[in-house]
Amino acid sequence: IKKDWVKEKLIEYNLDKAQVLNLYDDFCSDTGCQWSKDSFSREIRRVYIELTENMDDVDLENFQSKAEEVIRLESHNQKLLDLNNSLRKTKREGYRLYSSLEEVYKEYVEVLKKVDLGKVSIKAHKTDLKNKIGILQLSDNHLNEVIYEHESHGNSFDFMVASKRLKKFVAESMKYFDDYKVKDCYIFFTGDLINSNRRLSERLAQHSSLVRASLLATYMYQQVIIELSAKYNVYVASVVGNESRLDEYMDSSDILASENWDYLIFNNLRMIFRDKPVTFIDPLNNIQNVVTLKNGFNALITHGHLFKSSSTIDKNIASMLQNYIYKGTKIHGVFLGHYHSASVGDFISRSGSLCGANSYSAIDLQFISRASQNVYIVNEDLSYNGQKIDLQNVSNVEGYKVIEELERYNVDRGLFNSSVTVKNLV
Repeated sequence: IKKDWVKEKLIEYNLDKAQVLNLYDDFCSDTGCQWSKDSFSREIRRVYIELTENMDDVDLENFQSKAEEVIRLESHNQKLLDLNNSLRKTKREGYRLYSSLEEVYKEYVEVLKKVDLGKVSIKAHKTDLKNKIGILQLSDNHLNEVIYEHESHGNSFDFMVASKRLKKFVAESMKYFDDYKVKDCYIFFTGDLINSNRRLSERLAQHSSLVRASLLATYMYQQVIIELSAKYNVYVASVVGNESRLDEYMDSSDILASENWDYLIFNNLRMIFRDKPVTFIDPLNNIQNVVTLKNGFNALITHGHLFKSSSTIDKNIASMLQNYIYKGTKIHGVFLGHYHSASVGDFISRSGSLCGANSYSAIDLQFISRASQNVYIVNEDLSYNGQKIDLQNVSNVEGYKVIEELERYNVDRGLFNSSVTVKNLV
């Protein structure tokens, strides 16, 4: 009975002696034998020699059938194991994101009880298609980041500096618009309105929790819209950036891309102005959005993080536009950000950043940059002119209002709100 048991297992496991040796406990249990493992190993070798020397004793057809059956079973088991691992990974990521969002929503509710952003008054203005159209591009504002002069070639940045730079940008843009008798103004949000806090250095260089920072950003952009609406009809369009994503990972699918502070700020503003004559343009896609202006000018806005490098942008965009040509949509201009370097081109224009140089760009990358944003005029013939507005120096500018309840100093300064930041979003 012992020999038959070993013979059967060797045939079942395709003459694999090592696998049969691993069945020592089963052998003892099935046969009632008390052999040592060494004796069991010697018996396996003896039976193995008999089988290999006289293969005629083996039912080769049955042998092959059992071997194939074992392979199928192992393959099936491996598929189940892979599927189980995938499901466990998805559950872990889902639970983590759910927990993070749950904390975000709780804090939003608490803060919104104390801050009312809905009391605004807007008036409409008469225009026609012969009027030139203005565009303000707000990109890479990185609100909630704190930058110190000693580590960024003299540049400093926080909410107070941001409020002044935004104010200067709007004031200079309005001068530009008035020269061209603009009546319709479009605001293009092209991503990274809020700074990331996924890395430790970013958490230590943030002003407030991202919930409070996003509401303060909403309040500042609300003031931008109110000031512009005093003279122009305002239209707002948006895409999301990579630094402002809520989760560690970012997917290009529309639903996953909406897990983003940029998306949240845009919809906060939409709710604030829902009964006012300010038009919020529904994005066709949160990563790429085609905005059709009143005069028929088609602007493609995107953040730019999907392009491999700034030196290949023109080539990458040319490939991307093939999809729009195939759909019959003519694009008149492309507007992006991401690289913190301003460029106004014939067809493609790239915004700089509101924050300017930080420790990473100045020390690690050895870049020299300045704070700036772009403004454009779209002409009746669907051409456009653009200008970079330098925003580095704002010492004599009175900025937009900042709500003290939402502005909290960063972890480095040791105030209480730092614990909320780490608890909610690490």
